[in-house]
Amino acid sequence: MREYRFQATSESVEALRALRGAWRGMIVAEHSITIVLQDQRAVRIQSDAADVESLFDAYRLEAEVQSAHGLYGVPVEAFATGNNDIVLFTGVTWSEPPGTVQADGLADGAVMHFSGHPGQLSETAEVVCVTTDAFVMAASDGSGMLIRTGLRPGSVEVERNPEKVRAFLVERGYRAE
Repeated sequence: MREYRFQATSESVEALRALRGAWRGMIVAEHSITIVLQDQRAVRIQSDAADVESLFDAYRLEAEVQSAHGLYGVPVEAFATGNNDIVLFTGVTWSEPPGTVQADGLADGAVMHFSGHPGQLSETAEVVCVTTDAFVMAASDGSGMLIRTGLRPGSVEVERNPEKVRAFLVERGYRAE
């Protein structure tokens, strides 16, 4: 198995740390989310792609701090007081060699590509790319928000439903200490 890494950069991690502070609002689009902070900064989160051995694209989340001049967004009261927490999650994208996966409608000899969490990685994977594919933010009142790479290439998904956020955490094996 050939393994590559396409994880969050130190610049992205620093930008995400800013989300611990008080929020003014949030702007959600298909390919990005911008969180406007009370201190006149904004954190823009988007999907970033890497071409892995010309076989497939792997996606990670990237973040950058920008000026919030003229931005307000929809208020997110749970995160407005600050003292928020953030947890980054590792994902994997991999390819399976021809003939190892049986699927209707695929030509013999087709290479299959998958994305998921490290626990889903198969033993027959040929090429693997480890990514930072999601993070969960927790407000001081216990509510949470999941931001992850979307199913459509380049998209970003935002989930605020507590049941779905909890299901994601369980699937990823996260346990708060």
